[in-house]
Amino acid sequence: MSAAYATRRPVLSSLELRCPPLPHTIVEALDLIDHPQKMDKETVTQMVARDPAVAARLLQNVNSAYYGLKREVTSVERAVVLIGPVAVTGVVVGMNMLRLRSVIRDPVAADAYMRLMKHLLATAFLVRHLDEGPPRGGSQSDSKPDIGLSFTAGLLHDFGKIILVYNYAKQAASLYEEQALQQQIAEPNLCRLEALLFGCDHTEAGEFAAGKLNFPDSLVTVIKRHHDSDLSDLPVDMQVLIRKVQASNLAASALGFGMGVPVNWAQCAANPIWQHVYEAHSSGFDSPDALVEDLRLQHYHLTAYLEPLTRLAEEARV
Repeated sequence: MSAAYATRRPVLSSLELRCPPLPHTIVEALDLIDHPQKMDKETVTQMVARDPAVAARLLQNVNSAYYGLKREVTSVERAVVLIGPVAVTGVVVGMNMLRLRSVIRDPVAADAYMRLMKHLLATAFLVRHLDEGPPRGGSQSDSKPDIGLSFTAGLLHDFGKIILVYNYAKQAASLYEEQALQQQIAEPNLCRLEALLFGCDHTEAGEFAAGKLNFPDSLVTVIKRHHDSDLSDLPVDMQVLIRKVQASNLAASALGFGMGVPVNWAQCAANPIWQHVYEAHSSGFDSPDALVEDLRLQHYHLTAYLEPLTRLAEEARV
C-alpha cells in the first residue's frame, strides 16, 4: 500500500461508501479466478446451475449471433463444454455485474450504468482477445488459466465508477454521461473531477470497495493502478496485465464503447501504450501497428458479443 493511499484511507472511510449487494455466484466465480486450479468443467457447471438467472443468461449468450452455433444449446453443461470453464467463469462475473443494475433506482443513472457495463464488457473482450493472440486454428478459450483473470481484470477495472454511480447516482450519471462539471471547471482530468465532486476518484473508491468485498489482490491492484503510467514497483506479470487493460480500455473507447470524452481511432493508434503491450506480448503479432489493427478489426465480433446486452438494455427501457 502506498503512503499516499494510507493517508487517504481515513478520508475514504469517512465518506461511508456503500457497496452494492453482490450475488453469491459472483463471489464463487471470483474465488475460482483467484484459484484457477479449481476451475474445472464440473465445478463451473455446478456453480452456474445453482443460479437459475445466470443459467438462463448463459444459455441466451451461447445461443447469440456471436457464437454462431448451428444447433441451439439447451443445457448448462453443454454450454460449459462449448465455451470452456475459464470463459464461462468470466461470463458469470459479467452477468452478475449486469444484475446490479436493479439496485440503482434513478432511471438516468441506471441507463448510465448499462453504458458503463458495455464499456467494461468491451474492454474485457479485448483483453481476452489480446491473450488469445492472432487466430491459429481451433478454440483457444481455455488455452491458459490467466485468460480468466485477464477478462475479469478488464471487466472490473472501472469498478470504482460502479461504486460512485451506486452511491451518488444523479451526480455520477451527470459527470460520466454529460461531462457537466467540465463546463464549469477547467479540469480535463476525470479523476480530479471525481475527487472534487465526490471526495475521491474512481480508482480510490474502487480499491476501497474491492478490499471490503475481499476481491483477489490482483484485481484490487488493477482497479487501483489502471490509470498509472509508472508501474515499475509492481511484479512484471502485474505490469503486463495492467498495460493490456489500459490498451483495451483505450481501444474499446475508440471502437465506440467508451464512457465520457470520445476517442477516435487515430488518437488510439498514436498512444505509446501499444509499444509497451507489444514488447510484453508473446502471441505472434509482428509489430505494434499489427496489434492495433487486429483490435480495430474486432469491431464486428465485439458488436455481436454485446448484442444480448444491447437487447437487455432496450428491454429495460420499455
